[in-house]
Amino acid sequence: MRKSNRDTTENTDKSLRTAHPQEDTVHPTRRVPGELGIWVFVFTDLMMFSAYFGAFMYERGNNLQEFSEGRSAMRTDFGLANTFLLLTASLLIALAVSAVRDSAVRPARGLLLGAGACGVAFVVNKGFEWSAEAAVGHTPQSSIFFQMYYVLTGIHLLHVVIAMVVIILMWRLTQRLDGETDAQQLQFIENGAIFWHLTDALWIVLFTLFYLVR
Repeated sequence: MRKSNRDTTENTDKSLRTAHPQEDTVHPTRRVPGELGIWVFVFTDLMMFSAYFGAFMYERGNNLQEFSEGRSAMRTDFGLANTFLLLTASLLIALAVSAVRDSAVRPARGLLLGAGACGVAFVVNKGFEWSAEAAVGHTPQSSIFFQMYYVLTGIHLLHVVIAMVVIILMWRLTQRLDGETDAQQLQFIENGAIFWHLTDALWIVLFTLFYLVR
């Protein structure tokens, strides 16, 4: 009788496991994208730019009229175009990383090419903007506003150029991928995406300070 009860219990347990197989499934471990080194770099870079932004706000507080005139002279259309380009590139890169994770290498290549094209357009548009400002006499010597404008957007432009080089390396890596991506290759792709998103975030702050704050 005891054996019969034990058999019945075992059969019931088996039936429950069959009805709910997901309970036995091992869920994949969640992890932070990229490597520790890239996050240390991001934190350090953000601290550096925070000091720049603090200096901007300090100078603005001491030169409200000059900064107000400088803000009024800015071409917001250039700033909006560059914001659109960087946000689009960030979206494409995020989709590319997702594609690599799913072993969809060919779509990832196309997405990275699109992001790189947005980066090139950003650099070209920034060149036109600087030329337009200089043509009407707005140079680093004009005022503290334009001095900070050229310095901060110049440092950011350097970030964009470096990020574009990284995108090229990411694209070349996807050319060599065949099938699933190993952990080291995926981390490199994620590191590149994180760096690009950093340049995007920095630009949002710069756009707000130079084009929107009154």
